[in-house]
This record gives sequence, C-alpha cells and structure tokens, in this order.
Amino acid sequence: MSIRQHKLPIAALERIDDLCAAFERQWQANKPASIEDLVAAESDPIEREALLAELIVLDVDYRRRRGETPTEQEYLERFAEDASVINEAFNDSDRKKGAFEPPTVARLASLFPSLEVMELVGAGGMGAVYKAKQKGLDRIVALKILPEEFGHNVKFALRFTREARTLAKLNHPNIVALFEFGNVADTYYFLMEFVEGSTLRDVVAAREIAPAHALAIVPHLCDALQYAHDKGVIHRDIKPENILMSVDGSVKIADFGLSRILDNDEQQHTLTGTHQVMGTPRYMAPEQLEGTHNVDHRADIYSLGVVIYEMLTGELPIGRFAAPSAKVQIDVRLDDVVLRTLEKEPQRRYQRASQIKSDVQSITSSENPAFAQTVVSELASETSRSAPASLQEQEVAARFLLTRRQLMDRVRESLRPLFRGEIIQVLIGVLLIVLGAQCWARNMDNTGRVVCGVILHVYGVIVIGTAANVCTKIKRIDYSKPLDEIRTKLGKVRTAYVTAGVTIGFAWWLMWIPVCVAFGFDAVLYPQSLIVSLVVGVVGLVGSLWLYRRGLKSGDAWRTRLSGESIASAYRALDEIESVNIQ
Repeated sequence: MSIRQHKLPIAALERIDDLCAAFERQWQANKPASIEDLVAAESDPIEREALLAELIVLDVDYRRRRGETPTEQEYLERFAEDASVINEAFNDSDRKKGAFEPPTVARLASLFPSLEVMELVGAGGMGAVYKAKQKGLDRIVALKILPEEFGHNVKFALRFTREARTLAKLNHPNIVALFEFGNVADTYYFLMEFVEGSTLRDVVAAREIAPAHALAIVPHLCDALQYAHDKGVIHRDIKPENILMSVDGSVKIADFGLSRILDNDEQQHTLTGTHQVMGTPRYMAPEQLEGTHNVDHRADIYSLGVVIYEMLTGELPIGRFAAPSAKVQIDVRLDDVVLRTLEKEPQRRYQRASQIKSDVQSITSSENPAFAQTVVSELASETSRSAPASLQEQEVAARFLLTRRQLMDRVRESLRPLFRGEIIQVLIGVLLIVLGAQCWARNMDNTGRVVCGVILHVYGVIVIGTAANVCTKIKRIDYSKPLDEIRTKLGKVRTAYVTAGVTIGFAWWLMWIPVCVAFGFDAVLYPQSLIVSLVVGVVGLVGSLWLYRRGLKSGDAWRTRLSGESIASAYRALDEIESVNIQ
C-alpha cells in the first residue's frame, strides 16, 4: 500500500510535523541530523514510512540548495528495505491529480448529521466551502473540506493538520475564526465562521472602492496581521480574495492555511515537507518568489502593500509603477507609506504592521494645510465629535462599501434589460443594412428599389449608432462615484435612449414602405397606394412628435415613462438610496 493511502491520527500527524520542523532547523543551522537516527525511534511501521518520506524530501531539497545532486540510488542504498517509500518521495511531484469535484450537499449531509448543509459557496483545487447551519447552536458556519484523495495522502494531511493548528491559535475580530477541525470518512474538514458579504476582490474588480474607503480598511488589516505575527503566524498569501467584507462592516482575513508557525527567532520558516512557492505571484514578496527559506512576517507586509496600492489605484504595482498620488487624489504623504511597504529588501520595509496603521491614521487625521487633504480626513472631521476613531472606520467600511454596493447592484441590474435590448437593436440594424444592400445592389436599373434600398441601408446604420451610444453611456456609469454624479450619468443614458426612441421608433410610420419594397412588394410604390401611405405616415409621424413634445413639457414623470421601465427602475433605486442617506 502506498504511504499516500495510510490513515494516521491527528496526533501522529502533529508529531511527525514537529519532527520535520526540527529537522529543518538543524539543516538551517548547518548541522543536519541523521535520517537514520530519527526514523529508528519510530516503532509504528506506518508512521515510520510517513516520517521517512517527509525527511527524504526535505533532505534532497536542502542538499540541492547546497549545490549537491542527490540521486534516488543513494537513498535506496541507505534504506534498502524502503524502496517503495523512496520511489514515491522522488516521484511525488510527477503525480497528477484529477479535477476536484465537490461532493453534493446530500453527500455532506450524511457525513455531518449535526449540520444542515445549505449550499456550495465556492470550490477550487484545494477543496470546497459550504454554507451550513449547526442545528444545536442555531449558528451559520462555513464548512471547508479537502478532496477525498487528500484524505489518503499523508503528505497533504500533514499540511492540513498544520493549517488547523495555526488557525486554532488565532482569535481576533478581523480574522475568520476556526471552530472545529477533524476527519470524517477520509474527508478532512474545517468548521469556520461564516462571513456574510463579499470579498475585497469583488469590490476592487467592480471599481467600487474610493480612496477614503480603502484607507478605512487598512487599519483593520494591520490589526489582524499584527495580532497573527505576535502569535508567531505568517499568512503568506495576503490578497483581495482572502479579505472578506462582512455586511455588518467588519473586515476579516481568511485562509491562514498557507501560513507558517514561527516557533522562535532562530527558526527559518518553511512549510514542512514541501519546497513549493506558496502564495499568489502578483502579491508575493521578492523573497517568496525566489523560493528562499528565510521568509518571515515581512512578506505579509509586502503583500499588504500590494493590496493597498491596488485598492487606491485599481492597478497592481508591477515594474516601474507610479506613486499612488500620481494616479488618484490622496495625501502625497501616503506615497511614502505605500512605497515603504513595497521595498524589495525586507529590512527596508515596515517591520511591524502596527507601524503602517499608525502612519495611515496619523496622515488621514492630519489637518496640515501643507499637504493635500484626503477624503478620509474630511469624513472623519464630520463625525469625530460623535464616535471613536475605530468605530468611525467600521462605519465607513460598512456604509460606503457594503450597503452602498448592494444598493448600487440594484441600479446596475435595472439597466441590464435595457443593455440587452440595445444589443438586440444592433443586430436588427445589421439585418436592415443587409436587407437594404441586397435591395439596391441587385436592382440598379430600378430607381424605386435603389432609393428604398439606400434608405434602409442608412436607417440600419442609424439604428446601430443610436444603440451603441446608449450602451456606451451605460458602461460609463462608475458606481463608486458620488450619487449626484451617478444620477447625472443616468440622465445622459435616459436622454440618449429617449432621443434614439424618437429617431428610430417614430420613423417606422414611413419606414415600412421601403421594407415592403425590399421584400418584393413593389405594389406599395404604385401612385394609388404610395400617396395614401405617405399621407398616413406623415400624419402619424407629426402626431407622434407633437404628443412626444407635450409629454416632455409635462415634467420628469413623463420623461421617466418615455424612457422605459429599465431606466425608471434605476431612478427608483437611486431614490431609495438617497432616502436612506447613503451617498
């Protein structure tokens, strides 16, 4: 049986993990221990195989770093009776895993009878997260599970155990809490706090975060990281996807599962049994990208700097990037803060997350006229008489990021039917151009058909142009801007749509004539029928225009009706947002 298929209790995994960590420390002190001595103390054959496989992976890793070229044959000679273990250790990286398919809700319900599993929240290669309810406590929780294949993989189980032990150390309002962890029917799981809301990635991607909101979030991220660092824990994968924005306004960092426990100052921090670069490259510190073993808490500070830069500017600090104040209107003193977090050399960065918080709060609360005042300063000055600073920041995060975003989603959703309708109009315009072209191109000797074809061709171009104009104006609405600016943009959409309605819609009183001709009903052009058709069309067109002008003079109510249900719904949503005093 492969060592990947052995089942070991959590206590055994923790003990093996500790032995491997000690083995690493000795290597880093240039005093490598003997693998033979370590495995000789193991009496259980299954645990011995698991430990041996881990130690060989580590030994090979460190020897290669020292310039050596260890071979599989060397270890086969040293451990002749463990050929299968050595072969698996050397070829572990070549194994390919199939795509992970999250288990069904019904399957999890049978595994966790004490939970009411409600829905799948998200899934990836490393597992899946479900929303569930603890029946006894009447509490909503997040159930995170690993793929079943990892339930038989001792190497991965070790990492899972490390993640659980790390999370169990952390109890902070800005860190997702771990309630329970374990193994059920070969499925390793976490039971964690469920955060109702969205990720910072969603907010940044939607361009719905202003500098004021970004700077209000930073102190909470600093608090969480400083707490974790004080506990000897580094995250190693700080990025917007791992920052959750709760509907109550709190900010929480999730997924400390890639972190490494800092046991003491001498320990170099790596993940036991792996030499893989952990984290997301765009947010990783240079020392992480280099794959070195001397990664410490300052890697988190670098990643936090990337997140702050992206929140402020909407861009990533890649290559030769400009200071934040060159891209967005903020206090220029904040440039020094952000750029200091992004220093390539760890010793030149902030050494503590609490220092970032202190500097950001000092700058945003400053009224020094020599510097440009930030929006946060203006917000803080309005409410400083009524609430402590931390509560102000929480309220800013809740009011301006979450509640506002949810309400703005209603405005965006209201305009989607209109946008889809305009796309259909573009397709109709294309059809009219094709119809007109075939009408005049094939009948150059027939003046009437040529004229009708040209009219249809031109009309199709106008139909496309007016639809494209409306779509462009819809896309130009920036929902992170103040409400007055959004209302102005929406007014431009309404004007474009109403104008298009007049240009396109009323013209149909006469446009049906060339359409009929294009389809071969030339009888419409006979004087007896053409005169009557033109008279009726002109009367209808003039009458419609007169009613339209009367409607416009009647005020906004008629304008809203003429603009259609989508725009009317968007205005109603804006009115509701104003009524709850959210700008």
